[in-house]
Amino acid sequence: MQKPILFTIVIASLCATQIHAAEAAPSSVFDLSKWKLTIPGPKEIKKLQDYSSGYFDLNADQEMGFHLNAAEKGATPNAHFVRSELRHLPNWWPSESHSLSAEVRVVSHLKPDKVTVVQIHGITPAGGDVPPLLRIAVENGDLFAIIKTTDAGDVNDKILMVKGLGEKAVRIDVAVKEESMQIRINGEEKVKRSLAFWKHPNYFKAGCYPQATAGTVDVMFRKLTAQ
Repeated sequence: MQKPILFTIVIASLCATQIHAAEAAPSSVFDLSKWKLTIPGPKEIKKLQDYSSGYFDLNADQEMGFHLNAAEKGATPNAHFVRSELRHLPNWWPSESHSLSAEVRVVSHLKPDKVTVVQIHGITPAGGDVPPLLRIAVENGDLFAIIKTTDAGDVNDKILMVKGLGEKAVRIDVAVKEESMQIRINGEEKVKRSLAFWKHPNYFKAGCYPQATAGTVDVMFRKLTAQ
């Protein structure tokens, strides 16, 4: 009579371990003390310690995952698409020195197949909206930088950085210093240009911001730091 009881206890213990692993929060691996999260609703999550959800979690490979169904409602004001995206809290000017480093991979079934994974977003001194100075996006499996070229934000320069990226992980390093921006992909410089024209304060964003209203997408970060 004792053997079946012992067997049942062992199985229950294994299941509890698996459940605990699945519920791990990104904050257990990533320093998110200077970030906040926006998810559909729209809803803003300011306390990310021990937080996870269907939009934002940590997988078994210790990747921070952002997940969306693009057909869901609940976009932020002045936006057409939902997002599961982190906002770095510090604001800064292009004349200062700031950087973001990420290692990220994308699994996309979007229609159209476009998702932004990193941004430098502009704001007014009063906190109002300004178009993003930089978007780094995966479109149909290729990696692009979309960069504003005027202070009004009405003209883009679109630069192909990696063709045929697919679902492979890519290292992205963005550095801004003394009104100049450099983007390195897997250690290779892809972009270097003056930002002297850009007269707005800015902040970094990272995560999953699809430019689509149909399909699903998963964006996984193996590394994310900003300063």
